This record gives sequence, C-alpha cells and structure tokens, in this order.
Amino acid sequence: MLYSCLVCGYDGLENKQYNGKNTSGEICSCCGFQYGKDDKDNRNSYEEWRKNWIEEGCHFWYIPECPENWDVEKQLKEIDVTYKKSNLIKNNCPVCEFDGLFEPAYDEEYGYPSDDICPCCGFQFGLHDYPEKIKGIKKWRENWILGGCQWHFKPDKPTEWSPKSQLTNLVNLQYESHQ
Repeated sequence: MLYSCLVCGYDGLENKQYNGKNTSGEICSCCGFQYGKDDKDNRNSYEEWRKNWIEEGCHFWYIPECPENWDVEKQLKEIDVTYKKSNLIKNNCPVCEFDGLFEPAYDEEYGYPSDDICPCCGFQFGLHDYPEKIKGIKKWRENWILGGCQWHFKPDKPTEWSPKSQLTNLVNLQYESHQ
C-alpha cells in the first residue's frame, strides 16, 4: 500500500507519515518534503513547503522515480490545490526559448551561469557555453534544430508541447535584434 504526500499529493510514499507520535522520516520523491524533519516545529509547514515548491516550478525532487507521464496539475488537483504551470514566472532558455527553467539562465547582476540544464534542449549553463557564451548558445541551438527539436528530459515534457511556438519566439527575437 502506498500513501499520498500531504504536501504535494504524490501517491508514492511507502510509509504512513505519522503513526501516533512517531513519524516515518520518509522523503517525498516528488516535492522533497521529509516527514519528521521539515515539519518538526509546525505541521502548518505543509502549506509553506507547497507554496515554495510551486513557486520554484514544481520540479520532481528525485528524478529517477518520476513517472513517465507525470501531471503535476492533476496531482495537485487531487488535494484541492489549483495550479496551472502556465501562470508561473517565466525563466526562458536563451537557446531554445523554453519558458520553464528552474531559475534564470544567467545571474542578472554579474552574468554568472546558473548550472541549470534546460529540460527542453539539454543545454547546461556554465558548461556548454564555455568559453564563448554566444557561440556556445548559437551552436547548441543549431544542433537542436537540425536534430528535430527533440525534448531532452522526457519526464518534464509538457503533454501539449510543440516546438513551433518556441521557434517562432526565437525567430521574432532574432528579427528584433537586427532592427
């Protein structure tokens, strides 16, 4: 029997979170909440943890256990939480224009790369753009397009994803930068 996480609704917990005064100590594979540690001082921390997890983009915490067709909107709806991924603040990938990076690709103040990996095109900021940022971005984009614009990280692939709008945004950005 599996149990549902009280924070995110993921139904993959192996142990009951609370058994009397004891806690399982289990970490939710989806949101990363650890029962008995992250709720030690206050059980109201569920809402705070959920709020932070949603604001950060609802990334699956332990990627190897992420279900292939994971639908975070449907999962949260099961615990009466309305969530639309499209309402999040966008962090666009400068390579493929995917608008769901965990954090900005580059620090606004100093330009340092995030080390994040775009789940769409697979570009890692701080690795694939070294030593020449613009050249690295352009070359990766070219290879991604020539390779058929394949989604890189399958568990994060949105169900209705199509590269067409991203490519349109890229063309528009390139057009605007030449005017």
